[in-house]
Amino acid sequence: MEDDKIAREMERRRQLADRNVGAVVNLLQRRQELRGIYPAADLVAENVGWVV
Repeated sequence: MEDDKIAREMERRRQLADRNVGAVVNLLQRRQELRGIYPAADLVAENVGWVV
């Protein structure tokens, strides 16, 4: 029972992380003026672009 709960929680967190990364990438695509303000967000957007 406990293993099921842990597995569900890990899957939920993975989905949230995917959603958050997608949101950053979409935001930076729509709002080019935001590039360069937060270097970590730029890095995420560029790395995701290479993966896709």
